[in-house]
Amino acid sequence: MGITQRKEREKEGMRQLILQAALGLFRDRGYDAVSIRNIAEAIEYSPATIYLYYKDKSEIFFALQYEAAALKRDHLLPVAAIENPWERLVEFGRRYVDFGFKHPDLYDLLFITRAPMEYVENQECWALGMATHSFFSETVQACVDQRYFKSTDTETIAYTLWCHAHGLVSLFVRERMRMYPEEKRQDLAQKSFSMIIKMAEHL
Repeated sequence: MGITQRKEREKEGMRQLILQAALGLFRDRGYDAVSIRNIAEAIEYSPATIYLYYKDKSEIFFALQYEAAALKRDHLLPVAAIENPWERLVEFGRRYVDFGFKHPDLYDLLFITRAPMEYVENQECWALGMATHSFFSETVQACVDQRYFKSTDTETIAYTLWCHAHGLVSLFVRERMRMYPEEKRQDLAQKSFSMIIKMAEHL
């Protein structure tokens, strides 16, 4: 490995170290309560080191959001190969819940942590997230077109299903499912989403 490649690998390693420390702090304290100094202390470097890689806290947050949105997209991507829209919708919901249970900190960062949304909407991560949501909405529309739902209100159907899936995952992410045995939590969430889709058929 050449010197240039080694230096680039070291830089990428430091970026990931910063991002992982920031992710934990944002989760535990919230966006507003975290400072560059806090992140620097967590990785045992000076704040000046952080500024060599990121210009401010917002840029760190957006970098984390983009990584989370890209991972979520990749987790959902296999459903695009499913031709039948109903089967595609069911599998989309199953994978959505699965992503949240496997990556609770990233899900929290994407959908729960309070952050400056007026800036987020101008970032690549927002466009990536919107593309994923558009694919979901198009799948619901295909189900409406093929009369899997009695209703033709695609927007409301899509919103209802997404809100339900989000609620299921959020309860898990914020540890509000402790009244259920740990080994049953994901299965309950998956069954609940399947049930709400079945109920939506009659809307």
